[in-house]
Order: sequence, then structure tokens, then C-alpha cells
Amino acid sequence: MRATHTQLAGYDSVTGTKRCTQKQMILNLFYSEHLTLTRQEISDRTNLRLSSVCGRVRELLDDEALSVRGTQKCAATGVLNETLGLPAEVTA
Repeated sequence: MRATHTQLAGYDSVTGTKRCTQKQMILNLFYSEHLTLTRQEISDRTNLRLSSVCGRVRELLDDEALSVRGTQKCAATGVLNETLGLPAEVTA
């Protein structure tokens, strides 16, 4: 599905500062390299809408600031959800 001009304009109207603040809020949750969270858990802990979390997580994954670390079964739905965490250190 392609985004319309109105949708793109709406996205662009959100300031870069707001997006950066949301990304920093998400990164601040990962105080340990062993901690992993689902997108829903991130949403619950930050009080950000799930759609905002998904967008910022995608950007953080693209920036390699976060990585997919596994999956976790949702207790309510039984669906497998990705767990996210800080990238594992690459050893030479």
C-alpha cells in the first residue's frame, strides 16, 4: 500500500525532535544487554502508542541501535512476537 501525499505530509509534520525523543525513551529502557522486550512491553512501559513504538523500533533496527533477539509467545493470543534488545557485541 502506498502512502498518500496527505499521509506523507502528516508524517513529515511530526518534528524530528519528537521522533528522536521517542527513540531515546525506548533506548533508555534497555539498561542491560540481557534485557529483551516486545513492542507491546515497550509501549506499556513508555506509555507511547503501539503504532509509535513500531515506527521508532523500525528506525532503531535500521540504525542497528536495537536488534531482534528472539521470539516470545503472547499469553493472551498465542502469537509469537519478536523480542528486542541491544545488539550483541561482535567479537573479533
